[in-house]
Amino acid sequence: MRSLLQDPVATPGAESGVDLRRRRTRRLSETVLARAEHLDAEEASLIRAVYGQGLSVVEVARLRGEPARALRRRVRRIVARLLTGRFAYVARRRSSFTPTRRRVAEACVLRGMSLREASASLGISFHCVRRHMEAVNALSEQEGA
Repeated sequence: MRSLLQDPVATPGAESGVDLRRRRTRRLSETVLARAEHLDAEEASLIRAVYGQGLSVVEVARLRGEPARALRRRVRRIVARLLTGRFAYVARRRSSFTPTRRRVAEACVLRGMSLREASASLGISFHCVRRHMEAVNALSEQEGA
């Protein structure tokens, strides 16, 4: 059985043929909500509304006055980012990074910025951002995240 960080929907007993979809959904929701603490306030509130309060994306879109299709795509992208091993690694280990590497990892991994956006936002060169992200990727792969 793989750990929660490796496979957030791995469920004991799944191979026995027992229908565990509800448990898997709850476990997935718990993982997503736990990792959402590392998002910025707007993304975290969106994830809490959908996964914590159980609102549908259509209901949240109506409340926010946004198109449901765009919001659904945004939620899907955020959740995909949350469930990566790299996200878990950065959230868990960022305090051990150098200050610049921490800022780059938070911008690119936790906030989902592109390398170019992070470079402009942080005021450092694209080359520097790319080098730090290469290091973060190597470290997360080395740890098996």
